[in-house]
Amino acid sequence: MSLTTRTILPAIMTTLALLASCASAPPSTVIRTHYNPDPDMDGFRNVVVVSVTGTYRSREQFERTLVAALSSEKISATAYFTVIGRNPQLTRANLHNAIRNRGFDAVIFTRLKGQEQKELAPLRPVGPGLDLFGYDYAELNRDVGMQEAQAITFVTEIYSTTSQNKVWAIESLSIDKASAAEVVSDQAAMIGAQIKIDKLLAR
Repeated sequence: MSLTTRTILPAIMTTLALLASCASAPPSTVIRTHYNPDPDMDGFRNVVVVSVTGTYRSREQFERTLVAALSSEKISATAYFTVIGRNPQLTRANLHNAIRNRGFDAVIFTRLKGQEQKELAPLRPVGPGLDLFGYDYAELNRDVGMQEAQAITFVTEIYSTTSQNKVWAIESLSIDKASAAEVVSDQAAMIGAQIKIDKLLAR
């Protein structure tokens, strides 16, 4: 075997192994669906993370994981359930109280796509029009199972508490994860990374 063959062959085998690994890994994608920051926004510094995905246990896991991903010397991130209590209800009253008591400048809100139901209040906006400050969405307080080996799309939105406007939103997709815990871990990592990429937090 020539020197060239001995050099190139291992490199080819390594490349093929990496390609096989990538091909077998379940794909994850992020699509930004809304970006309209307040004109005077200089990056949020004190955010509350609210999740209504899955069971209350998985919601707590998601909030803790995303808080850990976002917190830094300049950023204070807080899980909603640590402010409101275990099995927290998402209501406008609870949210306003949390913001007033803790001085949050932004709400990072995550739900499963399609989790809200238009038929429960026909005039209430849902989907991309969902308004966290304008309406109560009582159905978001129900436990929702996340089945393994499914395509699951999360919707994450950031609201400014000063203007109460939605300033950013993404849809993030996970496919064929082995458990709800793995879905949550994967999603929180993707969402946290995208928030940083889009420079929504103080730097």
